[in-house]
Amino acid sequence: MNVSSKFIKRLQQCEKQAFETLFKDYSGLIKAIAYRYTKNWQIAEDILQETFIVIYRKIHQYSHKGSFEGWIKRIAVNNCLKYLKEQQKNVFKDVEDMKLSEEETEQNVNVHDIESLVKNTDFSQKEIFDVVETLPDGFRIVFSMYVLENYKHKEIAELLGISESTSKTQLLRARKLIQKKLYKIALDKYSNQTNKFFKEVIGNKDETI
Repeated sequence: MNVSSKFIKRLQQCEKQAFETLFKDYSGLIKAIAYRYTKNWQIAEDILQETFIVIYRKIHQYSHKGSFEGWIKRIAVNNCLKYLKEQQKNVFKDVEDMKLSEEETEQNVNVHDIESLVKNTDFSQKEIFDVVETLPDGFRIVFSMYVLENYKHKEIAELLGISESTSKTQLLRARKLIQKKLYKIALDKYSNQTNKFFKEVIGNKDETI
């Protein structure tokens, strides 16, 4: 969403209607971000409210450098990380020592076969986000910060209290696990398409041309 400098000026003048418009336009996005990190809609609602409180308090600090939406998203993510650190400190401790899940370490499928099928399959946005939500907490947080919120590994490391190499490793493992999960979805799609094709062929076998 593009936000004009004129609208931002209205926000910085604490215009009530401007903030109501901002809430209407961005509440869904912020709540979705909060849910992705916390996996709890009630907590996501609380983070949504807290995010707009911070936006209201800090709107004068926005310097028009970088996108306004990016600025808002970072406030939301910071609030998510604050919550997680307060409630789930083990998430950030375990991310250093997290072992590959059994699903990730399966060796019975060729890596190139996985990559080929995944690249040539159309996935809906919901299917992809549903897969991201199933990732272990450490994987999901690092993946979301790097891929979806555009944080650098150095920033992630500082915010999560981990090393840059750990951030990179978690991202790599997250991507591999996502690929495995999408591969299974792709197989189901292929199987369904094949079954549909054969049913149509069998159904028409007695028809005259």
